[in-house]
Amino acid sequence: MTRHLLLLPSLLALVAAQAPTAAPASDTDAMLNTAALTPADPAAVAALCDAYLARAMALRTALEKESGTATLASFRRFDDIAGLLGAAAGDSSLIAEVAPDEPRREAGRACQTRVNEAATALQLSRPVYDRLKAVPLAGADAETQHVVRRTLADFDRAGVSRDEATRARVAALSKRISELEVRFEGNIAGSRLVVKADPAELDGLPADFVAAHKPGADGKVEISTDYPDLMPVMSYARSDALRRRLYTAFQSRAWPQNDAVLSEMFTTRDTLAKLLGRPNYATVALENKMVDTPAKAAAFIDRGVAAGDPYARRDLARLVERLRKDQPGATDIAAWQTGYYGQLVRKEQYAVDPQAVRQYFAYDDVRDGMLQLTRDLMGVEIRPWKTATWDPAVEAYEMLDGGQVIGRFYFDTHPRPDKYSHANVVPLRAGVAGRVIPMAALVTNFPAGDHTTGLMEHRDVETFLHEYGHLIHVMLSGRVHYASSGMGNLEWDFIEAPSQMLENFVWDYDTLARFAKDAKGNVIPRDLVERMNRARYFGEALGDRRQFGLSNASLGYHLGPPQPDLTAQYIALNDRYALPPTPAGVHPQAAWGHLGGYSAYYYTYMWSKTIALDLWTRFEREGLRNPAVARAYREKVLAPGGAKPAAALVQDFLGRPLSLDAYTARLAKGK
Repeated sequence: MTRHLLLLPSLLALVAAQAPTAAPASDTDAMLNTAALTPADPAAVAALCDAYLARAMALRTALEKESGTATLASFRRFDDIAGLLGAAAGDSSLIAEVAPDEPRREAGRACQTRVNEAATALQLSRPVYDRLKAVPLAGADAETQHVVRRTLADFDRAGVSRDEATRARVAALSKRISELEVRFEGNIAGSRLVVKADPAELDGLPADFVAAHKPGADGKVEISTDYPDLMPVMSYARSDALRRRLYTAFQSRAWPQNDAVLSEMFTTRDTLAKLLGRPNYATVALENKMVDTPAKAAAFIDRGVAAGDPYARRDLARLVERLRKDQPGATDIAAWQTGYYGQLVRKEQYAVDPQAVRQYFAYDDVRDGMLQLTRDLMGVEIRPWKTATWDPAVEAYEMLDGGQVIGRFYFDTHPRPDKYSHANVVPLRAGVAGRVIPMAALVTNFPAGDHTTGLMEHRDVETFLHEYGHLIHVMLSGRVHYASSGMGNLEWDFIEAPSQMLENFVWDYDTLARFAKDAKGNVIPRDLVERMNRARYFGEALGDRRQFGLSNASLGYHLGPPQPDLTAQYIALNDRYALPPTPAGVHPQAAWGHLGGYSAYYYTYMWSKTIALDLWTRFEREGLRNPAVARAYREKVLAPGGAKPAAALVQDFLGRPLSLDAYTARLAKGK
């Protein structure tokens, strides 16, 4: 496939301009409505980055030079800059994840650093801040008032009111943090490890897995730390030794090289926080969240652990009891054993065999089922989008409402060498009503095809819908009036809630019956789905304990300068809550990507889970396929994006404030 850079002629001219000047909004909109995701080489990636940054700088310069009475037009100009920088960040992040060769991926990472530097410089521009602060808000609509005030608060938090020398120091520290975050992620991306196994050690694994892992010339099978290899082995391999070797390799990726990066990153973040007058970086990171202080985050973790403790310990005891059948006298269970023995408990005590379940989930059917669920729930249409893609396997779609295109998105859902190995959604464009169509990319690593090659675990179907939920959120929040009102500007500890809520649909028989079929076309049996639901809650409290352990580690790393031994610090923080404890010989922090982007607020996942379960109560009460509920959810939770505080979105949909009752009730189901 021929690869080329999709740039408008006017943008190429802009890149070449010696002295950029302010461009009209229509030109900016044209740029933002153009996909530029197939650069031919690193130079093309750099040219794309140059185009974004030149346009943003032109608008910033014009804004800084404005005189006279400030109006909302000043904020709209700022918002255009925010949209451009957001697009540059999205495109460069996606290129860094999925470009077909390392030079282009490295060029994407270099652009990420440049974009972050430009964003920091914007937030430290005193002329821009003074202009925005002078914008009159009397009589403005609620969205405008909310987004302008939040923007000004972000400027204040960034240090714009400090003296010039301090702002310069803040900019330097922020640039270094960005460089370290990009290097940290890059080291993880290149940290794929392989373990060797005797063919006999594949006993228990699915036949298609074994068929895809033939012995090499040395008679050994190579198994990588990539998720398509990792998860089946940890769930099904009878060989405890193989599971242990692969687990140890997986939990030691990017080590030791990332420890030095992390140590400097934590130290620099702490230095920045103190320069901004905060006691630690966790305070800085949480100030604009729903849970807005480290003390509140710690209290939430403690409260969640206390609520689930009896259920987590009960499930742990059941795992140890099952382990004793294979290892008489065992008194505890290791981290590399929980997945395997968890599926045995589900198989033996709940009559749910994950390998039997997966025969009903072929990728092609699952993908089509996800798209149809969106049509049914959200009342939209989805059709193929004819556009260039960066790989032949990538699919492109358009979302329409009333015949009008309201969003465009990509599915890059299958593994390739050196591609991002986890699962995420990359927002590419923040939608603005009447101006910019939202755009996003789903990046996962699921098997491709039909029942012959594309069988998926049910947990992977759940992951697919979770990530797809983020993509839907980007699409359906694209009619706000400012890029700064996009869903990416919601409180970040709410951002996982809509996706976690959506996961519940893949446990609903009526939903599954629409696409879950075996190779002969037989629909998944209702009684099997009922058994899956009974087994669903086993081990959930134990999994939540692991999440709370990680939440504590994320928070604790940012409560002060790092300790000399990051592994020891991780173990002390994580193992205060996580069960079972971290085994010796691993270094999980080195490849824990959330320490880059999420920094101190990994607790987001558990906080969002409590919100998601609360939102779900209305669907349970009024009907999962109730069009009025689905419409209310779309209009009151998804469509506003970040135009309202997250707590207001919950209040609007439920008619009451957020409650944790649904979470505690959920824990009690795991019998």
